[in-house]
Formats: sequence, C-alpha cells, structure tokens
Amino acid sequence: MKLCKALGIRTGDVAAFVGAGGKTTSIWRIQGELAAQGLRSILTTTTKLMEPVMPPDGALTLTTRPEAGRIAALLDRAPRLALAARRLSELYPWHDDHPVPSRPHKLDGLPTDTLNELVAQLPGVTWLVEADGAKGCGLKLPAEHEPVIPTCATTVVVMAHLDALGQPIGEKTVHRVADAVRVLDTPVGTPLTPAMFARVLTDDTLGLKGISNRARAVALLTQRGTTLHPDALALAESLCARYSRVVIAALRADEAVLKTFEVSETSKV
Repeated sequence: MKLCKALGIRTGDVAAFVGAGGKTTSIWRIQGELAAQGLRSILTTTTKLMEPVMPPDGALTLTTRPEAGRIAALLDRAPRLALAARRLSELYPWHDDHPVPSRPHKLDGLPTDTLNELVAQLPGVTWLVEADGAKGCGLKLPAEHEPVIPTCATTVVVMAHLDALGQPIGEKTVHRVADAVRVLDTPVGTPLTPAMFARVLTDDTLGLKGISNRARAVALLTQRGTTLHPDALALAESLCARYSRVVIAALRADEAVLKTFEVSETSKV
C-alpha cells in the first residue's frame, strides 16, 4: 500500500505534517507517489524546510508573493512543485545519507493566510505542508507558537519515531527536553516508554495541538527497520481513540507501510 493511501490523503487535500520522525521524508515520498499517478502536488512549509533538489518532473519556486495563475502554469509543466518564500543565506549542515536530496540551505515558509488563499484558488492540487520542526528527534513537544497549521488543512499527520522508545530522554531523542521533563514528571535520562509517547500524542495541548474540528487527525509512527518494533502495535492501539487512522511505516523501505489501523473518518480531537 502506498503511504498516501494509508494516510487517507486524497486529491485536493491539504495535509499538514507535525511532530517528529521524518516529516520531510514522508512528504517527499508522498509527492513522488502522487506524481507517479499523474497528480499535481505542492510541497511547502509554514516554518522552515531544507531546500530539496527537485527531480526532472519537479520545480522549486521562491517568492514572497505567489500568484495562483503562475503556480498553475508551473504545475502544468512540473506537477511536483516545491514552494517557499525565500532561501536563507546561512549554511545548514546536512547528512549525505538522508533520503531526501537536499542543498545545505533552509527555505523560509509562507504565512498561513497566503496558503489559505492559494488553496482556495487552486482546486484539485494536493498540498503537503511541513508545519513544525523537530531537529531530528523522535518525539516532539510543541512550543507556544507551534505548530503552524493553516486553517485550510483537511488532514493533520502527527508523527513520532518508534526507535526513540527505550532511549533516554535527552537532546537527541526529545525536542524540548525541559517540557518533556515537566509534562512526563520524570528526569532527564529516563528511558522513553510507550505510555510516555501516548501521553504526548493524545494530549490536546501537545501532539494534537492546533488541530481544528475540520481536519482529520492521523498518527504516523515511523521506524528504520521493516520488522515491527516490539511496542508498535500496543502503542498504535492506544492512539486509536484519538486518531482517525494510525499508520506504522518504515519510510526508507521499498514498501513503506507496515501496518494500518483505520478507526473512523471523523475522529474526535
């Protein structure tokens, strides 16, 4: 099963990706799946994003004042489009083994009001929006200003990386360690448990923060290997009460989707 199908992303959806564990990789993979079906999509961000190296059927456009007509014309020639406001000048370190081909710069995102207007003017285009950052950690607790989800979002994909389970709470595993220590009431260095993941991912002020009643909430649990993490199924089942779907995936595998739990299309968040 394709990742876009597992997540329930349909043509014309606006899917915002938040949390930790491979947001950029997920968006890149989904955009490739859509392009293979002849569908138009736009990769963008409301925060910052590493500059992708687009494939032959893609294009990158940087503008602080995007025009729907010009974007539509670009999509006719390059159905796999990346859109951002500007390229930031500061060089940013990048790992050669990352599955998304990138340049060592970050792109500055567009305001949510701008995205809302563009979405309304470009029906039938699927939008894939990176709506926060996690600095490579496996679990994310949002800051006060995060996530930056556009109001037009139809789906919000909340992510976490299963390989962080059993690892000690620290800067390499949790984004915003001080908040994790406070919320989970446990000291730095404590191994992360499935209960801790569930506590963060099912909280309206944490994993589910900023998701409107108009959007479906989908959980995406990622891992490196294709053999299911020992705690994957139990954690996924504990999330089903708050999410319309829960997907377990190995984003670098040929067949990424390992397991899918479909609860309902109107999950209460």
